[in-house]
Amino acid sequence: MKKLTSILLVATIFLANTTFAQNVTETIPKVLAAMSNAKSMTYHFYAQERMHDGKISKSDVEFKVIANPLKIYAKANLPQSAQLMYESAVSKEVKVKKGLKLSLNPTSGLLMKGVHNPITRAGFATVKKILETSIAQRKGADLSSFVKILGSVNYDGKDCWKVEINDPDYKIIDYTVAAGETSVWAIGKKLAISEYKIKELNNIDDDVKPGQKLKIPSAYAKKTTFYIDKSNYLPIYHKMEDEKGVYEIYEFKDLKLGVDFKATDFDFN
Repeated sequence: MKKLTSILLVATIFLANTTFAQNVTETIPKVLAAMSNAKSMTYHFYAQERMHDGKISKSDVEFKVIANPLKIYAKANLPQSAQLMYESAVSKEVKVKKGLKLSLNPTSGLLMKGVHNPITRAGFATVKKILETSIAQRKGADLSSFVKILGSVNYDGKDCWKVEINDPDYKIIDYTVAAGETSVWAIGKKLAISEYKIKELNNIDDDVKPGQKLKIPSAYAKKTTFYIDKSNYLPIYHKMEDEKGVYEIYEFKDLKLGVDFKATDFDFN
């Protein structure tokens, strides 16, 4: 009887682990597809980002987003109060209303004060690229070897999967700026790593020169935690950790998809 019980226990564990692996394999492609299919949306965005001095900067922004062509309206409450508009088909600059009306480069010092990412990264396209790059770096490894579904969690009133991605090879590496790369933004975009992290590691601003030696992270994060909304497969909570600990926390609250916007929805009030 004891032998039979042991056999049944081993079989149960084996089946549970097999199902677990299958869930990862099935879930991640659906998450990537869901991010591709998120064409128009509104959400209340909250961020906590570790700055170079170790302090945490908080963001509170209400977004309206059309993914293609990219059109964004943002009402920022933190870290500074302003209204912002970006329309890729019209201009490469962000229109800003902060008392006065201005037009600024998305990565200008005024717009990047207290944040890691420009508002042009609203939506899910950037996190999709980071996730795809993380998977590609594993060179065909079984997803379940570095992506784990740790169970369910209730977040913002939604039933979510808690997904953890670990990169055992994460480290700070040497990098030589390539021909044609004149800013950290070109490097970050190519490698899907944090531009803020590059600037922090090298104590530099935006500009770089071909041949310049830099320290960069080998990947965006050492460990990433996502909460994936089971109803639509979108990651509505992101926590990124580097060699020092928590680096970024991003929250997409009150997310609404398939919004039929009017032209006036993107006007400054």
